[in-house]
Amino acid sequence: MFRRIIIVLSLAASILGLVACSGSSKISVTTTESKFEPLTWTVNAGKQVTITITNNGVLDHEWVLLKQGQDVTVPFDADDEDKVFWEIEAGPGETKTETFTAPSEAGTYKVVCGTPGHIELGMVASLVVK
Repeated sequence: MFRRIIIVLSLAASILGLVACSGSSKISVTTTESKFEPLTWTVNAGKQVTITITNNGVLDHEWVLLKQGQDVTVPFDADDEDKVFWEIEAGPGETKTETFTAPSEAGTYKVVCGTPGHIELGMVASLVVK
């Protein structure tokens, strides 16, 4: 009897682990004139990510995920576009929700605000892909 309980518990744990790894991630971002909140998000490699961005500022803000190992030149402009993995923009007072597929390679990816002058204000964060 004890052996059956152990087997059932092991199977249940395995199934829960697979369900947790196969689902999508949800992240929330709040922007103001000089920062992202929070500064770090964690998602699973290659999985769907639903992002909700809320702009509490009075200027447009972007959440720009750069490709692995990429950095932008200041100011962020057209010559940086090929470094972008994915991005979302929200106007003043706006909340947007979109979905994208996380990078398939684990690592720490840089996130910046692509609005001119905002990187210089410190609008830089990280997406950790596991």
